[in-house]
Amino acid sequence: MRPTSRVEVIVKKIIALLFVLLSLSCSRQEKAASNVTDTALPANASVARVKTQGAAPAAGVTPMMVRTAQMRIVVADTMETVDAVTRSVEAIGGFVAGSNIWRDGELMRATLTLRVPSDKLTGTLASIRGLAKRVDNENITSEDVSQEYVDLQSHVRNLEATETELLALLTVARERSKRASEVLEVHQQVMTIRGQIEQAKGRLSYLSQVSAMSSISLEVMPDAIAQPVVEPGGWQALVVVKDAVRALVGSLQSIATIAIWLFIYIVPIFGMIALVIVAALTIARRVRARQV
Repeated sequence: MRPTSRVEVIVKKIIALLFVLLSLSCSRQEKAASNVTDTALPANASVARVKTQGAAPAAGVTPMMVRTAQMRIVVADTMETVDAVTRSVEAIGGFVAGSNIWRDGELMRATLTLRVPSDKLTGTLASIRGLAKRVDNENITSEDVSQEYVDLQSHVRNLEATETELLALLTVARERSKRASEVLEVHQQVMTIRGQIEQAKGRLSYLSQVSAMSSISLEVMPDAIAQPVVEPGGWQALVVVKDAVRALVGSLQSIATIAIWLFIYIVPIFGMIALVIVAALTIARRVRARQV
């Protein structure tokens, strides 16, 4: 076994020391947060403290709420409503994230996914209600992500401090170490910390975006779909005639399809089978006649 070089021993000790310091820093922060909480709450409020630690943001932190709304409305004209909603959303700085418009028989239906500034959500919902003949369903949900955002910020600061120390250590290793394995070991630690930093910053960016822009899932239905099965106007002869013609055309198409398959596919197959049987019987008769 090769003897351990002095630089390698120093590198390993510094790495171990960095992780110990990082662990102690995290422990102090958790202890300080616990002391602040214990001081702010009375002694008999231990149960309530456990329930609210994860949900309530720290003092002085601006609440970050992720708000989502779902709405189903009945309108007189689907396309006109979709156009009006799109113009309204774009006018306040929002946009249509997704849309699906399709024909249901003779009527048009649509579903829209809207993104609007969070402070404009209430006004946007009110304007959509004004375009509808009736609101069948409306649901708003909110999620507080303030605590997660603050925790991620603290986590990023700790990781960046660790990265700074490792980069300094990497510089020393490159200057003094004669072994590539020692430099690669420190470099691998730097890459691991950098990956964690990027992942945490990505989550921070996502939380900022979803809290700044609320989402609305809107379903638009034409008024005819919501009408009762039996219309007040009663029986309509023209509708019955159209239905009867459609049924007749469908039946004729089915009969024509069967006839085509019968004469093009089935008849030739049975014809070939019949020819084989006739040939076999003819050969059998000739063989019997020769034997006699």
